[in-house]
Amino acid sequence: MATGTELPLRCRCGTVRGVARDVAPTTVNHCFCYCDDCQAFAHFLGRADEVLDSYGGTEITQMSQANVGFTAGADKVAAMRLSATGMIRWYASCCRTPIGNTMATSAMPFIGVIKAFIDAPSAALGPIRGRGFAKSAKGGAAAVPRDGLPEIVMIARVLAKVLRWRLRGDHKRSALRDAATGKLVAEPRVLGEAERAELRRRCAQWRA
Repeated sequence: MATGTELPLRCRCGTVRGVARDVAPTTVNHCFCYCDDCQAFAHFLGRADEVLDSYGGTEITQMSQANVGFTAGADKVAAMRLSATGMIRWYASCCRTPIGNTMATSAMPFIGVIKAFIDAPSAALGPIRGRGFAKSAKGGAAAVPRDGLPEIVMIARVLAKVLRWRLRGDHKRSALRDAATGKLVAEPRVLGEAERAELRRRCAQWRA
């Protein structure tokens, strides 16, 4: 039974809209990720200056995919992968607003919804639980704020949530998969080595 708040989701141009249900400090994991791949995704979209904080972090709220739904523009939802084994990274093709990140397997029914797609203030997402992969931040780990939980504790927290979501059958309820076949609603485009190299160059230039 839902116990949290329902928050609106919206891409920059307003074509893709949706809702995140049951958002509360106990049901989601509000954090920042500074990993190279999240930075590369922001640069792929051409939205680095809007998505990344001053240290190169992406503000993410990890929640169950079953609690995320689209109310408009679902046909504009696109996906990419930085490599054939990388996470699936979703975005609105109409204006290249990032939506969120998921694993390729439905067995892990979480989505890291990116703040740029959440039409609500950060305060509505609860406290910052932690900051991951800070060593890849602009200025290194020492430059990143030290609020929240240690990285290993934050990871354990979200894994415990994923287990609960799996046990209650959330892996069978996702707006990113066809309800009948389980197939992804958009085939991810996998970047080639030349494209990845260009993104690495742009990330390094941005962090310099």
